[in-house]
Amino acid sequence: MKKTKRHPRRNLANRLQRFARGRADEEARHIPWQRLLEARNQYIDWEEFYLWIRSILEVENRIPDCLVEILEDRLPGFLENEKQLEPKADRDRPLPFRLEDWINDHIFGYAKQEGWFHAITFYAIREPRYQRAEGCWSESVVRWKNAKPIRYPSFDEWKAAAEHCDDTARLLPELQKATASAKLVAPDRLAEAASRWIDWEAFAYWVEPALELGSRVPPEVASELERRCPGFLEAAGGNSREKASVKTSRDWQGLMDWIAGHHFQDAKTEGWFDAILIQAGSHPRAIRTMEYADHCDEVWSLEITKSYPTFEEWRRDADSYVELPGE
Repeated sequence: MKKTKRHPRRNLANRLQRFARGRADEEARHIPWQRLLEARNQYIDWEEFYLWIRSILEVENRIPDCLVEILEDRLPGFLENEKQLEPKADRDRPLPFRLEDWINDHIFGYAKQEGWFHAITFYAIREPRYQRAEGCWSESVVRWKNAKPIRYPSFDEWKAAAEHCDDTARLLPELQKATASAKLVAPDRLAEAASRWIDWEAFAYWVEPALELGSRVPPEVASELERRCPGFLEAAGGNSREKASVKTSRDWQGLMDWIAGHHFQDAKTEGWFDAILIQAGSHPRAIRTMEYADHCDEVWSLEITKSYPTFEEWRRDADSYVELPGE
C-alpha cells in the first residue's frame, strides 16, 4: 500500500511474507475490524489450549487418560470422531494436526465459510502471546521427552510458564531486535502507548489531504492541527523557533515523525519505541484506518476544501469502513 515502506525482494521468506500479508489484508477488509480483532483474540486463546495439549500428545504419542475429560468438555465430539477413523488416518494426518483441524473447523468454521480465516491466523501468530505459547510448546516437548514428568502441568500452569518464554526466538532476524524491545516496558504501558499511536496515525491520515493543499489548508484543519501539534506547521514551513537542525517535512510521514518526537519521547529514550510500531502495525484498527485513508484518496476531489469532515466524523467513518464484495 502506498503508505507502507517497501523493501527490495531479498529472499523467498520476504516474498512469502508479502504474499501472506496481501492475502490477509484482502480477506480482512471485507469485515468490520472489531469482529476481526475479537476473532484474533479468540484464536490465540484456542491456540494456547491446543499447544498445551499438543505438547503432551507429542510426548505420549496417544491421548492419555488425563486429557480425556478435558477434551470431551472443551471439544465435544472430537474423541468420538477419533474412534471412528481408519488406522491409516494417523499416517495421513498425525493426531496433533487432526486436533488442530477439528478446532479450526468447529470453532472457526464461520470464518472459513465467509472467507477470512487466513486473516485471523495471519494477525494472531504475530502477537507476542502467541509467540510465547509456541515457544513454550517447543521447549516443553524437548524437556519432557528428555525427562518425562510424573504429572503434566495443568493448562493454567502451562500458560503461566508460557508467560516467561521468549517471544522473539521464532521471528525473522530483522524483527527479533525490534520485538525484544518490548521487554523494556510493562505490557500495560506498551499497550496504552500502541493505542495512542494508532489514534495519532488516524489523526495524521485525516490531516494528510489538507497538507497536500499547501497554503490552502482549511482553517478548521489548521486550527485542530495547531491544538494537537502546536508548532508543527511552523516547523514544516521553515519558520520554526526550534533548533535549525530540526527538519520537518509537510506530509504524513513528517507529521508522524513530529508526533513521535513530541509525544513518544519517553519510549524513544527508553529504547522501546520500535515495540510500539510493531504492536500497532498488526492491529486490525490501524490497518483498517490506513485502508480507509487510501479509499479517501481515491474518492475525494479538490472540492474537499469546501466540505472537509471533522476528525470525529472521519474517525467514525474509518471505524465502520468495509470494502464491499466486487470493489
